[in-house]
Amino acid sequence: MSSDAEQLKHDSHYLRGPLAAELANDESGFSDDANNLLKFHGIYQQDDRDRRRELTRAGEGPAYSCMVRCAVPAGVLRSDQWFEIDRLADTVAPEGTPGALRLTTRQGVQYHFVHKGGLKGLVNALNHGLVTTYAACGDVVRNIMVSSAPHAGRDLERVESLARALANRFRPRSAAYWELWLDGERAVSSGPAAAGDRPSSGDDAEPIYGPTYLPRKFKIGIAVPGDNSIDVYSNCVGIVPIDGPDGEPGAVVLAGGGLGRNHADETTFPRLAEPMAWVPEDRIVDVVEGIVVTFRDWGNREDRRKARLKYVVEEHGIDWLRHQVEEYLGTTLADPVPLPPWENPRKHLGWHRQDDSTWFIGVPVPGGRLVDTDLHRPRAAIRAVLTDHADEIRLTPNQDVLLCGIAEADKAAVEQLLTDHGVRQAERFPLSVLSSMACPALPTCGKALGEAERVLPEVTATLDRLLAERGLHDVAIETRMTGCPNGCARPYVAELGIVGRTKSAYDIFIGGDPAGTRLATRLIESVPLDKLADVVGPLLDRYRVDRLLGEGFGDWADRRGVVSLAEHLPVVSPRSRRAGRVEVERERFVGVGR
Repeated sequence: MSSDAEQLKHDSHYLRGPLAAELANDESGFSDDANNLLKFHGIYQQDDRDRRRELTRAGEGPAYSCMVRCAVPAGVLRSDQWFEIDRLADTVAPEGTPGALRLTTRQGVQYHFVHKGGLKGLVNALNHGLVTTYAACGDVVRNIMVSSAPHAGRDLERVESLARALANRFRPRSAAYWELWLDGERAVSSGPAAAGDRPSSGDDAEPIYGPTYLPRKFKIGIAVPGDNSIDVYSNCVGIVPIDGPDGEPGAVVLAGGGLGRNHADETTFPRLAEPMAWVPEDRIVDVVEGIVVTFRDWGNREDRRKARLKYVVEEHGIDWLRHQVEEYLGTTLADPVPLPPWENPRKHLGWHRQDDSTWFIGVPVPGGRLVDTDLHRPRAAIRAVLTDHADEIRLTPNQDVLLCGIAEADKAAVEQLLTDHGVRQAERFPLSVLSSMACPALPTCGKALGEAERVLPEVTATLDRLLAERGLHDVAIETRMTGCPNGCARPYVAELGIVGRTKSAYDIFIGGDPAGTRLATRLIESVPLDKLADVVGPLLDRYRVDRLLGEGFGDWADRRGVVSLAEHLPVVSPRSRRAGRVEVERERFVGVGR
């Protein structure tokens, strides 16, 4: 074993470890070993970082709680599944607070502030509602994403069936999950987000993962041609269904993407996936398995900062990976075919025809947070629409919801329900809000160095003001904000990326594009949040007079280059460093069918 994490996985008896004993004891939290194994079960132990100082001064330990994440392949849930997810939010809410759900950037759902004693009841109830948390986290294949807005004429059955097949292939086989959370009961499996079938008693063999699972997490996304709302190039494996030259159904398989980096290690970097091969439809899952197994065997198990497929591909090359997969499958793969251009990723908001008789409506959820207040009741509104007018809900990778299967005659009633519950439709939001996304960050995420979701409204208000002052009312800048460099909200492909470096200072990245086909580049380090306007304002001044007809902010910044743009920025912090005085990330852009 090459690290403590690897030794823990090896010794855990297939993800059991000390979990059963620690779930039964009276301690408020879990040990480090238990916490690391909990992740495979979809659970992260966290503590309320807003209270750390207060509790330390009082001589008390951290205020522990857990985040519980539901895996939702393709982001699709039936009404009954959503009703159970929604109901459970109230059962685990801390006393005196309303129940809340958080939509993730990978089409999942999270509960926060779940106390140890409530974990088993929550996970058990979710599984009986045919929703699983298994492998929503951990060193395994994570939730399978799909750009699944059901626009008229779009056949999603193929991609959603593929997502289910991938989820079933790569879900861990260990019976530990059912033993711990379901008392060994066989889970019912009858839906796209169901927990799957429990293995036979004692059958813990992991034919794909092995006893130490993967070196680290593995992400897969499926993008319908033309719709890159999932940022398919940011995934370890991306799949774009497209017919081959002779019309045979299949897909282009991309590999080697990933966005996490580390401020203290400049050898870590974001990277875009590259086209590896075109694959017939009936071999896609097998080809992905070949890539996963290659990562299992070649991924870095000594340094978790480097334990991602992107570093394997960066070192050995995409042709090497293709050869490894061909060796694994015993067959030759075809060259990738060209992909069509990608469209605006926010085209799912508002009303859209779903088929000849039904419609769907895309409803913005700023920050991905669903919580009811006196004036704004999105959870109640969604329940009402699903009860009387819609038949399913789809979660988007931009943290919005799609309410689907609505009859034409019901559209006015749905709009009235949303209005009555204080839920604004897309046209009533500023463009900056509709074009922004943030990770949860403080107070719950243990990785967060600074704020993100809680200060995003302040950031979008600043952008609104700066754009309005320059007459740029019609400009939408795709903005992503994270509290640390791990990149959960995908800031490194944004037109404007804001990445936490300390509790109050951020690195600014510019030059990505809304289609997700180009990496942003770091412009300046350590910008205090209250100085953000001092950096963005001068950029918008230059953009206003220098842009080409129809040129977006990211395309303009990429054309001009960060070194030349940084020369005109003011000094905003003693610790800030501008591009040109730091290593500018080399571009990892590959031909992606623009």
